Amino acid sequence: MSKKTLKAIAILAFLAFLNGNAFAANTATSTTNGTGNVSAVTQSGDGQTADVNQDGDDNDSNVEQSSLNNTATVDQQNDRNDSDVFQTGDGNSATVNQGTFVIGGVENDNSSTVLQSGNGNGATVNQGAENVSTIDQSGDDNTASVDQEGVLSGAPAGNTSDIIQSGNLNSATVIQDDDNMSTILQSGDGNSATVDQTPFFGSDNNDSDVVQSGNDNIANVKQSGNDNFSTVGQLGDLNSADVTQSGTGNTSDVAQFGNGNSATVDQSGTGNLSTVSQDTDNTASVDQSGTDNVSTVNQTGPAGSFGNSATVSQSGANNTSTVNQDGGVTPNGISNDNVAIVDQSGDWNEATVSQDDFNTAEVLQTGIGTSADPNVVNITQWNDSDEAYAEQNGGEGNNILIEQEACCTGGGVFNSATAIQSGSFNSTTIIQSP
Repeated sequence: MSKKTLKAIAILAFLAFLNGNAFAANTATSTTNGTGNVSAVTQSGDGQTADVNQDGDDNDSNVEQSSLNNTATVDQQNDRNDSDVFQTGDGNSATVNQGTFVIGGVENDNSSTVLQSGNGNGATVNQGAENVSTIDQSGDDNTASVDQEGVLSGAPAGNTSDIIQSGNLNSATVIQDDDNMSTILQSGDGNSATVDQTPFFGSDNNDSDVVQSGNDNIANVKQSGNDNFSTVGQLGDLNSADVTQSGTGNTSDVAQFGNGNSATVDQSGTGNLSTVSQDTDNTASVDQSGTDNVSTVNQTGPAGSFGNSATVSQSGANNTSTVNQDGGVTPNGISNDNVAIVDQSGDWNEATVSQDDFNTAEVLQTGIGTSADPNVVNITQWNDSDEAYAEQNGGEGNNILIEQEACCTGGGVFNSATAIQSGSFNSTTIIQSP
């Protein structure tokens, strides 16, 4: 064997030695105090760090790491916690704290699962007692945080949270106290979702679902009280939804298709229902307080619906508002730059607004109707720059109907109608055509 060959073998051996010492520095630490605890750490790849601390009985922790520079920290306090952390990819970080925030000798029964594939993802889970959390991250630089600490009274919290993220730079945050459910599904890039289901001292039973598909969508859900339900669906880019619910048994449903939609829903009281559907550059604001009020805002259209704005404010009981700005419903199938404002206070008021093209409608009802004799306003407007205003003050059994229909004239028709009624059992009908 020549000297050159020996020298080459020596160099290769030295490089292999350096490679093994420079890149195989995995670290695993497990500290256990109590009985029946199980801790398993499996590491493959380089630069992995796992730190597991168990203080109590019958806790179970499993950490599996592969690829490069992943970090997992698990702290289990008290009894019967279960944690699974699976990391593949580079530079992922997971922190799980179970049972740390409970006062008293409660058996925790928390369950946490963190799945991370991709690079630079971060997950944090804090649990009190009897909570379930699942975080599944695929892609790069996603962040997820789940806080299920409860009310620190020692009572079981019983929350459930599911976060699934695919794509890059998505952010999800869930905060829960007692008996709440939250699901966040994110696909695409740069989406942000925050769900806050606190504070209510007792069994909350609030439910929140957020689905985001696209880029740079924002959803914020705040539920305090009990038995409230919120759904936010965003399909497209740059959509924004803010939902706030307090009280009991309120329901909010926001569906945003297309891009650049904005929806704000604020409900307090009992049994209120809000539905918002939007397609491209629409703005909707719904504010309901009282009991059993219903608001429906539909701003969609297959041929294009954009630039619409709807504001609904209802207080009292059994008020109903429907705003459909008629994209795809009228013969033109296009709806843009419409404005509808509905302000109803009192009981048993009904308002329906339907518009297409450059219209403005405003409905104001202040009265005490009944189930047999509600106050009713119907406004239907098509092309072009129509305006309608209706106001009913006090009493019951009032009716206003305004129809302004002008379609396909090409020159535009400028209609305007105003009706004001005070008292009971008044009736006004205005119909204008070209």
